[in-house]
Amino acid sequence: MESSETRLPKSRAAVLLLACVLTYANAIGGTFTYDDKAIVRDNPRIQSPANFPKIFTTSYFGGPRGNGTAYRPVLLVSYAVQWWIHGRQAAAFHAVNVLLHAGTTLLLASLLLQIGIGPAAAFASALLFAVHPLHVEAVASLVGRGEVLAAVFTLLFLRLALRVFESPRLRVATLLGSLACYGLSVLTKESGSSAPAMAFLLFVYAAEGGLWERLRRALARGYPVLIGSAAVLAGVLLLRRWALGGFLKSPEIGIFEVENALDHVGAWTRAVNACVIFFRYLGRFAFPLHLSADESAWSIKVAPPGSAVAIAALVLLSALATAALRRLASRSPLALGFLFFCLALLPASNLVFSTGTIFAERIAYLPSAGLCLAAGALLAGTAPTLSALAPARRKLLAAVALLLAARAVVRNAVWWSDEALFLNLIRAAPDSAKAHYDIAYILAADRQYGRARGEYRRATEIYDAYWDAWAGKGKMEKDLGLYDEAEKSFQKAIASNADYENGYFGLGLVREARGDLAGAEAIYREGLARRKDSLPLAYRLALMRSRHGWPAALPDWKRALELGPETPSVHADYAKWLARMGRWEEAAKEARETLRLEPRDQNSLRLLAERDALSGRRFAEALAREKIYRLSRAPADWKLLVSAAQTNEPYGRRFAQLRESLAAPTSPRSKVQGPK
Repeated sequence: MESSETRLPKSRAAVLLLACVLTYANAIGGTFTYDDKAIVRDNPRIQSPANFPKIFTTSYFGGPRGNGTAYRPVLLVSYAVQWWIHGRQAAAFHAVNVLLHAGTTLLLASLLLQIGIGPAAAFASALLFAVHPLHVEAVASLVGRGEVLAAVFTLLFLRLALRVFESPRLRVATLLGSLACYGLSVLTKESGSSAPAMAFLLFVYAAEGGLWERLRRALARGYPVLIGSAAVLAGVLLLRRWALGGFLKSPEIGIFEVENALDHVGAWTRAVNACVIFFRYLGRFAFPLHLSADESAWSIKVAPPGSAVAIAALVLLSALATAALRRLASRSPLALGFLFFCLALLPASNLVFSTGTIFAERIAYLPSAGLCLAAGALLAGTAPTLSALAPARRKLLAAVALLLAARAVVRNAVWWSDEALFLNLIRAAPDSAKAHYDIAYILAADRQYGRARGEYRRATEIYDAYWDAWAGKGKMEKDLGLYDEAEKSFQKAIASNADYENGYFGLGLVREARGDLAGAEAIYREGLARRKDSLPLAYRLALMRSRHGWPAALPDWKRALELGPETPSVHADYAKWLARMGRWEEAAKEARETLRLEPRDQNSLRLLAERDALSGRRFAEALAREKIYRLSRAPADWKLLVSAAQTNEPYGRRFAQLRESLAAPTSPRSKVQGPK
């Protein structure tokens, strides 16, 4: 049982809670930005309880089972529960992120008190954690919840693990609770996987004796937690292999060089560069003036393994870690904080294996707790309690906290919209190819094709093999009518990645726009030879082949249907082709299948109405016209409906009864009335 001295007083908890809320209050008004759209706003898996099981059988970004790079079902469940409660309300999602950050802050303060950190240092550390602007990306971005929620579970795990370690006898319920928290942490975000190493660090810190004696006692008394955690991690890895096709990621999926250039170098080069980037995180924590949501290729240059900066980073990091280990025996908060930072950062550091990014501020969320401990201990000095803190130190702590909070408040505004975010990316990381690609994407959505083309061009100048940017540039050139330049851009995209589906698709659309249908057909075939599972390419090829008549295009439509059996547009266009070929019954069958998938598809209803008219089924035609008008409310459809009612007496009686609900469309010049 914890003593009163190791519990966080309610007054201090209130101050920490208030600091979190005030610092991040202006983040609540943000919209869905960046990956928030794919993961939350437009994710069908979280929007309906019927799709809930897919959360556990697919990767983080969705797709078929056995494909993907991340598996985070607990995180997706948190979004799903909220969506079922309040739907597409971005502010509510943001508010929960802020509350989770507040919970993390309170758990951190409680954990520090639990391991014997003085009340003054514990409060100062938690206060710095509450307001530090390095956390803005994790808190203000909805997908940043992965870091925050994983931190909540990790800190709960550490608190319970310490209780197991400190208990004279095994407390099974507490042990199982700690292991459950660990499992939830890893299934929220992969960064939670190093929690057992952090627990062992805390065991060593809490034990008595010299360093070797502490290590022995940490193993002897902490083995139930460590062995149990290993079993949980093994289970999670097996689950990932089942869902993703691999323990870490699908073997079919690589890491794009733009996202992480370290995945494309040797292990030694990757490791020494991870050491260099480690100090970038330290610098970003100590001087949070230059903050950026993305510094991928090529804003961060890969250092040669024999370069002075790489060797210096490796030597300095090794020296700091060795010194911290030696100081751990004297219960130095600075040593503990530094080692905590190292261990918490390890899974995402690229030191042991490649990850999805070379550097990201959100990754430093929980690791920074260790740096906050070191900074808080320095600010608190030797004061045993908060009331004993010297006035000068109190003022310094308040000044530092206010400056950090002010920087965070300003930084929050960057995450209000995609435009604000991507413009900030350009200013903060002008040499990042992805930053220019991202702002080009937003400009294109706003139909600013000329400006978007310029940003795509800049991205390709930074990274010549950026096939997505070449394709984006080609699309802008197509929309601007610059077909020659568009063809060259799409060809460059294909040359950079011969399996790039969008390259073939875009090039085909350019040739269609030029009237070169044979050339479009040829490039779609070439793309399908590389990507046999590509529905977009098979679909466009079927549309191109439709000009050849019956039965030349039939195999192409069959292939498109095999690849997209649940895609309404494929069934709808196949139905239109069949109707043009005079095969009305087959066309009607496909139109009905389209309506099963998309009940509001007006083109399929029109096809059925036309089929019924040709076959003399006037009442069925009239019913179809009624459905069409209810959906479209168009004057032309009203006239067709009135005509159907006038030529079919049984439907005319139905129409007379429904004429009030079927109010005719009006215009300033005329008003068409149905029969009385």
